[in-house]
Amino acid sequence: MSRPSAPAPGQSPSSPAGPVRVKICGVTRLADALGSVRFGADWIGLNFHLGSLRRVDRSVAAKIIAALPAQAQAVGVFVDRPPAEVAELASRIGLRIVQLHGREPPEDLLALHHLFIIRAYRIGDRAAVDRMTADLEECRSVGRLPDAVLLDTYVPGQAGGTGQSIDANLLLNLPPLPPVILAGGLTPENVTDRIALVHPWMVDVASGVESAPGCKDPARIEAFLRAVRGEPW
Repeated sequence: MSRPSAPAPGQSPSSPAGPVRVKICGVTRLADALGSVRFGADWIGLNFHLGSLRRVDRSVAAKIIAALPAQAQAVGVFVDRPPAEVAELASRIGLRIVQLHGREPPEDLLALHHLFIIRAYRIGDRAAVDRMTADLEECRSVGRLPDAVLLDTYVPGQAGGTGQSIDANLLLNLPPLPPVILAGGLTPENVTDRIALVHPWMVDVASGVESAPGCKDPARIEAFLRAVRGEPW
């Protein structure tokens, strides 16, 4: 599986028709980050949301970023933080990719134009798909579309990492989107079917490869990567 470096902000990362990439999210330990990359993960997600069970300490995040090999990239996950705060932390610890996972206004994307931006949408019903489309039009109108969109499951009161899957019917007939990162309850057992349904550019997994929140299970990570590649596990 090819493993891309961070694309330039504002530039499509690669053809969605290429190999499906993998992001292991909610990593809190250096050993888990390096183990994920050894199994073939492309991106490592570092969650800075104060309300998350997978929140990583900033000093630990800096060590993980410094230790990643050149073929892997770290992604900073933020929920409703001021763009100046996001930019400052990204600069301080060396993040080139940020994921906005809250209700950030489109103007925040413009303020973070120098970074590769993932815009997360939590999909719970067809109206949520319509809201996503409208939000992307607003982003276009202010002059900064996200570089990729992440589709996650909507669960009231939770920003992500729920382990619940998006209703498959909502993933049918999606509107034209930037490169799609599919999340939401993915596991080694279901990721192959979900890829066949959505044909995403990348898949994102957190709870599906864990022994406990924030603690990754090497056997589950290996199984997940094998499933993505269509290999027996």
